[in-house]
Amino acid sequence: MKRIILLVLIALSVGVTLYLNRQAEPVPESVRAAVEAQLAKDARFPARPVWWQDGAILAVGMLADGAPKDAAALDVCALLLSQGITETSVEVYDLDKIRQSEDWNLIGKASCKP
Repeated sequence: MKRIILLVLIALSVGVTLYLNRQAEPVPESVRAAVEAQLAKDARFPARPVWWQDGAILAVGMLADGAPKDAAALDVCALLLSQGITETSVEVYDLDKIRQSEDWNLIGKASCKP
């Protein structure tokens, strides 16, 4: 009985892993470069994107001023949507905290899903 339960759990974990890997399509390098070039033109984003997690999350850094940065995340979503990227979320992190102590302080977020 224990062997059957173990095999079922292994099969479920493989199935879930395959499902999750198929959900997030990597963003093509040319699109990444175009998005990063557009973000570089915006003074609110003084650094290139902190990281991309396949096609699921784009994390950008901003200087914190105490106010939530959800509106800036929505602006990045609009940029992504103009590039045809629709299944991504944007997270905004405090750039100073990352530079000083590698503390990832989330200061804004938005979902770009229609």
